[in-house]
Amino acid sequence: MFKEERRSDILNLLIKEGSVNVSKLSLYYQVSQETIRSDLDYLQHAGMLQRCYGGGILNRQALSKLIAENKIIIPDITEIPVDKETRVKKEDSIMSGKVCILGSFNIDVSATVPWLPQSGESVLASQFGFYPGGKGANQAQAASNAGADVHFIFKVGKDQFSAFALNHIKKSGIKSYSAYQTDDAPTGSALIYVSAEDGDNCIAIYSGANMKITVEEIQEQRNFIAAADVVLMQLENNLSAIKEFIKIAQQEEKVIILNPAPYTKQVNEIIGSIDILTPNETEASFLSGINISNISDAKQAGNIILKSGVKKVIITLGAQGSLLCEKERTLFVPAWHAVVKDAAGAGDAFNGALATALARKYDLVSAIQYASAFASLAVEQEGASSMPTHQNVIHRMTTQTNDVAIIK
Repeated sequence: MFKEERRSDILNLLIKEGSVNVSKLSLYYQVSQETIRSDLDYLQHAGMLQRCYGGGILNRQALSKLIAENKIIIPDITEIPVDKETRVKKEDSIMSGKVCILGSFNIDVSATVPWLPQSGESVLASQFGFYPGGKGANQAQAASNAGADVHFIFKVGKDQFSAFALNHIKKSGIKSYSAYQTDDAPTGSALIYVSAEDGDNCIAIYSGANMKITVEEIQEQRNFIAAADVVLMQLENNLSAIKEFIKIAQQEEKVIILNPAPYTKQVNEIIGSIDILTPNETEASFLSGINISNISDAKQAGNIILKSGVKKVIITLGAQGSLLCEKERTLFVPAWHAVVKDAAGAGDAFNGALATALARKYDLVSAIQYASAFASLAVEQEGASSMPTHQNVIHRMTTQTNDVAIIK
């Protein structure tokens, strides 16, 4: 299909649906997301749509004016062929597992800076924006993009950001969610600095409404927990809610994954109830007391963490890869090659994809390889909630090699 035909098609879909999504258009037209973004930029410049995070919204007023002035003629509406739509749905149903996620929704205030500032230093940002975020929302988005049937449990305030949060979740592709609201705290937020030099980041989080979810609200979610194959949580919610979530998951005999971020000493109260713990090297250092500077240090830290009662530990080591520590073995899974634009959200991408792969009954090593490939694609996009698709991951895994090594 020529560029002009594709853009005409996209405009027709935009008129029909009112909005379009970059990742879905990329999959449908079998072109890169960068190509679709270029198409949307063209349509925006022509006054036909308004760009938004992840896609675009029809600019009805401007488009009507262009039509009235005979500056644009709209051909018949083009629809997606039924056979292709049916095939996509059938493939999704084959590969999907069920994942239930308790987690945070934050508004990310992100600034791209030439380097991460030192104490007292002021730097000029090259990019600034508001984005949907929070570890829970990011992991739910990752699991959904990876093909899981996701149920996401979260809480927001009753402020100007709550409508943004709910609108994002509705449009995200996440199939099921339970959104609670509170008057007692604003919607959570995070301030993120991203280094333009290497994609590294530092994040300050204000939990807000994320810390107000109640035990009773978690109890209302039992049916969703019971229906899941895997449950996943982080530490951006209050401990009482997390404990109740774990308790129900244990009663329902689910695989329980905890991403212990951001680190808090309270994690020691629940770590013995976890099947799979997924700290990064900083969190693993706090949990073990070992300063991690290489794979040998990570192995020592993982073995110490195992003594707390957790069944398996996966330490993510950024661009190096990840280390699986079990009582009987230690395996190193190298990272897939990536051109890093923004490392914020890499851990969330890994965790959401890991939960999805395990829900699909992958063995643990294969699940780690899949999650690592998923995360390698996520860091090539801007924004912590920007996630690749399952098809993107399979392509990467078939065009690169990734050999697991046994660490003695």
